Amino acid sequence: MPECVNGSLWQWWRRDSAIRDLSDAGRVLLRMATRRFLPLAIALAGAAPALAQTSAVVDEATFMISRKGAPVGRESFRIIRAPGPGGQVFLARATSALGEDRVATTLATDSAGIPVSYEATLSQRGEVVMRLQGRGRPDRFSMLVQSKGGEAAREYLVRPGTMLLDDDQFHQFYFILRAARDSQVMIIAPRTARREKMRLEDNGLESLPIGGQDITARRLALVDSAGGRRELWLDPLGRLLKVSVPEKGLIALRDDPPR
Repeated sequence: MPECVNGSLWQWWRRDSAIRDLSDAGRVLLRMATRRFLPLAIALAGAAPALAQTSAVVDEATFMISRKGAPVGRESFRIIRAPGPGGQVFLARATSALGEDRVATTLATDSAGIPVSYEATLSQRGEVVMRLQGRGRPDRFSMLVQSKGGEAAREYLVRPGTMLLDDDQFHQFYFILRAARDSQVMIIAPRTARREKMRLEDNGLESLPIGGQDITARRLALVDSAGGRRELWLDPLGRLLKVSVPEKGLIALRDDPPR
């Protein structure tokens, strides 16, 4: 039994009838509760009724992006949950401007955050310099990258606990909690063809100012094998408030409090 879970609560989570009745969101909470993320699971429990509807916007916002304290860009996104073959699917669409880069992305995942399809277009000074197209099939995710240097086709082995996290696409951190297994996440970075296992840390609660309002946020960190960190802050419903990539000096901060 995990040390953070008392006997009665553990039995409640394990009750067969409760498990059978859980929605996709509820199953995520169950996995989190049994994998050392009980405090966050309890906080997110209130989101389950909203997520149980057939279709809904689960997060939508604009981030202001800064590098070493200076504004360098913005990212706007919308994430929708909708019915799909075999269960619920998520569709995340975003546009971002970071320096000279302009990126438009569309990511579809299953209920566990595993990528089903991905499309991205990178432009610089009005010219398309890279296109990415990805498609999933059982246990595999294939990616075609087209650039001025030619084409590269790659295929990744996909298992539970795998998610796609493209470079400097901050909204995609939303899927970390859905993908995490035993505090581990396998990251596919399609532009750089990296596949890397990272550790998920829970660093507790803190108050975070968003649009003039203080919000109680859960602070998490993704840590790679070299000790590199990517930090994220979530509200009680799991919506992204802030993302930090210290090695790049980048911070993405939500303009307004979630509604």
